[in-house]
Amino acid sequence: MSPFDRRQEVLDAMRLQSVLTPLEGVPVSLYLQEGSRVEPVADGAFRLPPRGRMETDTYFNAFYLNVWRAHVRLDRLGVLCRARGVVSLRVTAHLAGGGSRILADWMDEGEGAEALHWVWTEGPEEEEEILRLSLSVATAEGAVIEELGYVTDPVADLPLRLVVGICTMNREALLEGTLLALSHFAAQSPTLQRVVLVNHGRPFQRSELRHLLERPLFRVVQQANLGGSGGFARAMIEAQEGETAPTHLLLMDDDIRLDPRMIWRALAFARIAGEVAVGGQALELERPHRLQEAWGRLGRNWLPMVEGGGTDLSDPAAMTLWERVPQADYNGWWFCLLPMTAVRRCGLPMPCFIRGDDIEYGLRLKEAGVKTVPLPGLGVWHASVRYKHAGIVHYYDLRNSLIMAVAHPGLGDLPGPLHVIGYVLHHLLVHRYRSAAACLMALRDFLNGPDVALSADAARLHRELTRAVEGIPPPARVSARPEEMTRPDPFSAQAPDPRPWQVVRLVLMVLLRPQGRAIRLLQMGAPDPARIGGQPYLLALDPMARSCLVMRPQRGRFLLYLAQTLWLGLQYAVWRRVARRSWRLALPRLLSRDRWLREFATRPL
Repeated sequence: MSPFDRRQEVLDAMRLQSVLTPLEGVPVSLYLQEGSRVEPVADGAFRLPPRGRMETDTYFNAFYLNVWRAHVRLDRLGVLCRARGVVSLRVTAHLAGGGSRILADWMDEGEGAEALHWVWTEGPEEEEEILRLSLSVATAEGAVIEELGYVTDPVADLPLRLVVGICTMNREALLEGTLLALSHFAAQSPTLQRVVLVNHGRPFQRSELRHLLERPLFRVVQQANLGGSGGFARAMIEAQEGETAPTHLLLMDDDIRLDPRMIWRALAFARIAGEVAVGGQALELERPHRLQEAWGRLGRNWLPMVEGGGTDLSDPAAMTLWERVPQADYNGWWFCLLPMTAVRRCGLPMPCFIRGDDIEYGLRLKEAGVKTVPLPGLGVWHASVRYKHAGIVHYYDLRNSLIMAVAHPGLGDLPGPLHVIGYVLHHLLVHRYRSAAACLMALRDFLNGPDVALSADAARLHRELTRAVEGIPPPARVSARPEEMTRPDPFSAQAPDPRPWQVVRLVLMVLLRPQGRAIRLLQMGAPDPARIGGQPYLLALDPMARSCLVMRPQRGRFLLYLAQTLWLGLQYAVWRRVARRSWRLALPRLLSRDRWLREFATRPL
């Protein structure tokens, strides 16, 4: 191949995934293996000191070949390197079963021009299943790596046009960081056309944020608090307005830390994969090495199953999480890239206010033949839900799961009466009386039908629910000494359902167990009735347990709510099919654009 042809091959190669330098404040072990010696320099480049090396079999920098091959056609894969200084490179294939082998190694003379080395070609039959690839780079005298990453053959030049939609409510510090990251991305790429910021809170207070929002990139929509579903529905509608139609809409939460390089990564996959939703993982903002959720799927009785929660991504063993290609039902909208062709076909989110709009929409995409791909190595840091215990959210969890069961009958029937009774009883057995009361209201509203449960004024309904729940006295707050307390394992939705005699035993423990003043249990995450066993405990509100709720059994309230639970469970057993018919008839109206426009009447489009 002539030098001209080689140069053209480099120019035409499609960049799939770049090796990333560590983001400030994030554990280096998410990017580079132990022993790597790298010094970041400007514009994403990095310096290897003399006798320095780097190893990239890590969460952010491994190339997950098994996931890519499951969704796109890769005839061959190359490594592109642009270095100043002589470096040696090695590509290692990590195999099913834990083995590995070297695919290629070579020297790059480092004259500052891109050097492309093809390392893998699709074969008719592979003896070994390759899960992922990693790079090793070493230098004797020192070098600056200006670009390093995986590439493939060029694809048809399909220009991508991106709109970002963010729903926000009074989280200005985190939001400002996200908007700065988006501004940085827009300065580097014309792909980002605009950012639609739907504000459900007070007018912005921070002067730096107000100044930032004066840039033409941003469009701020102020509307009444319609929950996440109302904010994202507005973003979808706004994305379809304008002179040039976007190809993709990126939905993001306001309580995340965004690395703008994740947008490049998501778009590269979307460009080659076609009509798929590309989802990012949620890492804990408070503990940046911990994974909150890798992808979402539905379990029994429409309960969301959090995959990968709690995984320490700095541990090399965490790489096994993606040995099987994820089969996702949905991805959280903390970071989810949607093709606009699918948005136009599937419509707007269910008006469920909060908790479940992303789940239901993921199911709708799935039924429309649009896969959700949780691309490993694509992540944002999200405020942890592990320490959020607001009772009102369980109203939406239960009500919305019942509505989803009606909306998607092909995926399963409505949960049975024993399940909904058990759902409320779960909260009673761990002394979460606000949550239990919220669940009872959810059951009543579902049985009363859509005209009650999804009134035209979602903001007013939410205020009324909040007042009702807050009428129940809240638990006291204290600080814990974790080293002196027992920490029960958190509840897992994947655990088998308890047997009836086990439930009776737990009820009797709440009612009959002597209650001392001393509290010996500290719960981190969702409490499990079997491990609490009727005892009082502290429920941590942060990773260090500096603030905890004092959860004590209240036997009078327990018996009152238990009686209401059994009565409503009986009503549900009798009337759930009638309710299902009324919901099914109302769904086309509830999901319509006109219905949402009436909600947005406080600010016309």
